Amino acid sequence: MKSRTRKFLPIITSIGLLFAAACGSADPGLIDAPEPAASTHDTDTEENPDELTSIAPQGDAYTIVMLGDSLTAGFGLPQAQALPEQLERLLEPEYPNVDLVNAGVSGDTSAGGLARYDWSVASAQPDLLVIALGANDYLSGLDPAQTRDNLAEIIERGLADEVAVLLVSLSARSTAADDPRAATFANIYPELAEAYDVALYEGLVDPIYNKPELLMPDGLHPTAAGVEVIAAPLAEAITPLLSAN
Repeated sequence: MKSRTRKFLPIITSIGLLFAAACGSADPGLIDAPEPAASTHDTDTEENPDELTSIAPQGDAYTIVMLGDSLTAGFGLPQAQALPEQLERLLEPEYPNVDLVNAGVSGDTSAGGLARYDWSVASAQPDLLVIALGANDYLSGLDPAQTRDNLAEIIERGLADEVAVLLVSLSARSTAADDPRAATFANIYPELAEAYDVALYEGLVDPIYNKPELLMPDGLHPTAAGVEVIAAPLAEAITPLLSAN
């Protein structure tokens, strides 16, 4: 890993990722919730000018690895229409030297992401690691404590490699009273972001929630048009982390 100064600080955003949306397959009946409020992504640092710090690329290009499951991998879509590839196209006009690495595996859990860290993340020597895992842990009935430990270790390994980290949050589509386990999972992400002082992105799929025209027939995975909708605000959140080269 090339040596460089690690620079990262939290992004403040809103509501989180739908648990079911990132899985390879799931029973939609596991999620019971009202439609969320409209998502907003506030990366304005006027009141806190030191809140965001730009990342200097290791070499001639910014390398961003997105470590995730089917939402990252582009379940049911041509590779060129998957989320990382669409993000790259959105970032390229301002940052033509950006390289998005799709490290998504459909059906993957946080344990799977951790197990393949060396060849999915470290081998790419990224400047930024985007972690979007945990939905399949919830849907598989895994212990949230284990999910937290796995995500924490991925973050720790990234920071040890001097990689900036952007954690994509999950939030429940039900109240804590209806599903306390889902609430426990949802709390993992802001807790880890605060504990490790890493960036947190929330609200990834809110723009397409309950919009069947932007979802596949399973009601969980976005179409190419749906990915385009959720990619735009994520790209806007990543942009302040990058500095002109």
